[in-house]
Amino acid sequence: MHKERPFPVTLVCLFLLGWNSYFLINSFSYLKKEATIAFMALIQVPYELQVAMLYLNWGILITSAMCMMQEKNWARWLFLGWGFVYIDYSLYIQPVWQDNLIMIGVYLVFAFILLLPSANEFFQEEKWV
Repeated sequence: MHKERPFPVTLVCLFLLGWNSYFLINSFSYLKKEATIAFMALIQVPYELQVAMLYLNWGILITSAMCMMQEKNWARWLFLGWGFVYIDYSLYIQPVWQDNLIMIGVYLVFAFILLLPSANEFFQEEKWV
């Protein structure tokens, strides 16, 4: 039985799906540009690892958003946990931490929305009687 999804949860999921799908599709061209490769070479982490982390991030965010739309509580916790790990990784590789402020702010807003009482009720698993 499907419960009515709270509107803020729907917005978070649609934003995650749209934004990350857009970057995933465009990544096939912009990750091959010389300017992108040169910029990524300035970072202490190898280029291949950076690309792998980008694709892993997009895969996890798209998957968790699709599953959150289907009432999967594990997907919500995957998003919350992975977001924390990815922000930590971004702060490590980014020489100027202020560049990550928008990402951190968006993550905190999404985390707040996904932990609201209405979201908790939506993701609550039904008990078998």
